[in-house]
Amino acid sequence: MKDRKMLARYELAKPALKRAGDDKQPKEERDVLFIERILKMLKPGGRAAIVLPQGKFNNSSLAFIREWILKKARLLAVVGLHPNTFKPHTGTKTSVLFVQKYTPEQLARIAQVHDQVAGACPDYEAQIKALLAAHDAAVDVPDETIPEAVADLIAETFGEPEADEAANGNGDEENGEGGYEDVATADQDRIAAAEERLHALKAALVKARQRLINLDSDLEALALKQSQEIDACTTQWSGEKSALRHQIQEVRQRYRISVQEMKEVQKAQQRVIKVEIKGLEKQIPHAEKALQLLSNRGRLQLLLADDELIGTLKERWIAAEVAKQLDYPIFMAVSERGGKDNSGDYKHLLDEQGSLVEFPDGHPQEGQLIVDQDLVNYDLRAEDLADAARIPDEQLCVAEAFVRFAQAQKFRFWRGE
Repeated sequence: MKDRKMLARYELAKPALKRAGDDKQPKEERDVLFIERILKMLKPGGRAAIVLPQGKFNNSSLAFIREWILKKARLLAVVGLHPNTFKPHTGTKTSVLFVQKYTPEQLARIAQVHDQVAGACPDYEAQIKALLAAHDAAVDVPDETIPEAVADLIAETFGEPEADEAANGNGDEENGEGGYEDVATADQDRIAAAEERLHALKAALVKARQRLINLDSDLEALALKQSQEIDACTTQWSGEKSALRHQIQEVRQRYRISVQEMKEVQKAQQRVIKVEIKGLEKQIPHAEKALQLLSNRGRLQLLLADDELIGTLKERWIAAEVAKQLDYPIFMAVSERGGKDNSGDYKHLLDEQGSLVEFPDGHPQEGQLIVDQDLVNYDLRAEDLADAARIPDEQLCVAEAFVRFAQAQKFRFWRGE
């Protein structure tokens, strides 16, 4: 989604809007916004299962999604689906996220623990300042010296400059022949180009402002010329004073007309120059930021100057500590048999002779071929699930294992008749 007005309605779109700034078009994936929409539609205590690409859980630049979810809901389970599950439409690795929206009482408890641990939060602002000071004389701040939490936020907020991707877009491995040297040279070239552009913009701004000053100087020069002419006329005049006054009035009238004509000409020039100055004043901060984004030092400075980002670092640390104190089990499972082959056709269970196996007589799915999958054991009945702890482990598929977990945690997701 690229509609700025629509994105402004979503909390999960804030990073995208921040990255875009005022001069670029923001963009956020619809599945990210879908997560927020689902959780907002749930009532307190309500549950949902969301199918999402695994990248939404694993990518460090998308940490804000996971953090937002965990602030709103308890994570009950994560089930990794087989890559063939949605073939032939897509082979994307997906997971099912099971969440339960917090109740007001649970949120109050979380807030209480939050306040208890907040006092021990590290001073990230001081840490970043010390890091910059320690490498003040260096070309840049080395990657390995940047704390992981800070590095993750930098990657999430600022990302990598697009030019970096272009530098590695030739298909060569990063550690191939000349790889590191080529990347380092490309980085230096981009920094030099950004510095040159910034210098050119600042020089153009100085010249434009000087042209505006020169226009005022022209008027001052005209006024000085008038004064000098009147002084000369007064000094050399030998006639009647009334005639002198008339002569002075003529000089002033002539210069008044000249000033008016000059102002009319300058008015259009001033408009053009002021528009140019305004444009340059708008471009320079963007050019400065573009230059800062090309180095660790610059990105750290940008982070340090943003109180909201410093606050994000603190909130992430506090959230991690809260999670430790409110530690609760999460059901984790991975489907190893998705029921489909690489072409997206169903894989059916075969017996020892290699023949297709059907559900037996009397089974609810009597006569149907059995799909080779491990998500649900169709041989189990509702009464079997009334106490899933009694089901032998070898008969458990993902669904039954989740029921056993839910019953052990006293979740009432399913009720036996």
